[in-house]
Amino acid sequence: MIENGIIVANVYSGPMPFGTQQWIADSFPEGQRFQMSKAVPLSAGRNSMIRDVMLPALASHPDIDWCFFIDNDVTITYPGIDRFLLVEADIVSCGCKMPSDTAWETEDAFHDHFWKCRPLVLHKIPPPWFEQNLSEDGCDLLGCDCQTFSRKVKQAGLRIAHGGWCSHANARTCCGAGWQ
Repeated sequence: MIENGIIVANVYSGPMPFGTQQWIADSFPEGQRFQMSKAVPLSAGRNSMIRDVMLPALASHPDIDWCFFIDNDVTITYPGIDRFLLVEADIVSCGCKMPSDTAWETEDAFHDHFWKCRPLVLHKIPPPWFEQNLSEDGCDLLGCDCQTFSRKVKQAGLRIAHGGWCSHANARTCCGAGWQ
């Protein structure tokens, strides 16, 4: 059981693998497991998941130390999950195979398929937490919304780390030069 943690599962595009559902059920008490399903673009969905589900859950559970977010296409792996849970930072992103060789190159790389953060992160960064990473004229997508979130986190003086690993069926990333 994860002590003092809340999890929000993004189940918009379908159910989670059974092993992931079982890990959630075994790891989080009944009142600290939530699901969100909303037919909106990715950035808006991530923002509403924080605003509509996580922040009200934190208000009901003020003693929470960790907020967890997981996409429905993530499969928990062992010992990967154990290593993910041990990493300490304000925000921790769980590693997974990505199409880009540089996705996890830096020590503070962040991708939003499966991550945890301290509640202060969600309060310290004003909404929107996630935004499209667009060119100055707004016509070109330069990267995923993970990059804008990561930039806001660093500007707020918070620490990002990654560790452990999982399987992510629809993993994709942007390397700055375009989608891969």
